[in-house]
Amino acid sequence: MFVPCLRMARVVNSLMVGFAVLVGAVIASGGIPGLTRSIDAFLVGFLISASAMVVNDIFDLEIDRVNAPWRPLPSGQISLKGAWACFTVYSVAGLALSALTGIATFMIALIAWAVGVVYSWKGKRLGFPGNAMVAFSVSVPLLYGAALTGSWDWRIAVYWFMIFSSALAREIVKGIADVEGDRFAGVRTIAVSFGERKAALVAALLYMAAVAVSPLPLILGLLENPLVYAALVAIVDAGFVYDSYRIIKEPTRDEALRHKTRVLAYMLLGLIAFIAGGLEVL
Repeated sequence: MFVPCLRMARVVNSLMVGFAVLVGAVIASGGIPGLTRSIDAFLVGFLISASAMVVNDIFDLEIDRVNAPWRPLPSGQISLKGAWACFTVYSVAGLALSALTGIATFMIALIAWAVGVVYSWKGKRLGFPGNAMVAFSVSVPLLYGAALTGSWDWRIAVYWFMIFSSALAREIVKGIADVEGDRFAGVRTIAVSFGERKAALVAALLYMAAVAVSPLPLILGLLENPLVYAALVAIVDAGFVYDSYRIIKEPTRDEALRHKTRVLAYMLLGLIAFIAGGLEVL
């Protein structure tokens, strides 16, 4: 059961969430927390994300029989009871670890966990509001990292918006990839309600919003290493522009599947840019 349980956690995505928590701490404080706190923070991000991924697969079982029959649950690699056991382990471990660093971190972790559950239970079928819930879940690690260090700073809002906007755009494009199964299940995504091309246009506008905000840390002098940040973010911005053009030109399932993989790489590079640009030691 261990391997399918790990596969359901979407390891790459959950590792990215754990890393994003550390990014939030660096942006807020200008340095990396101590080793113990860093490991704890990373694991909380990973585990809460993993619990959200598993519960999503549980509630999406019928949809995945159409959209992704190869996944562990619809393919029979793990039972529904086993999936619930995985969700419970990830949830309890993540929330328990968050409590070790204080009430603020525990409350943020609890809210993130609750949003993940509510999204899978009801939120996804709401379409755009559900997409926003996912984007919140992707961006909330920055708030957790700030709470961990106790160094709340308004600049967190700048980075949070870039992550939220690009994550929201990616979710809308994923709706293009899943339009057949979503229509069958009554999920009211933008692609289902208004068509794939309009969904692509909305996603592109959100990507461009993230691109437009990305120079602010440079303009406002928020960075310890502006040249490193500028070089990395330029690549990310170019990627967002390119993929916005591609998905508008070809708003198909195949292109959307390629798109969401590429954009995940851009977002990871963006996190690297945030953390490298904010570290005082570089």
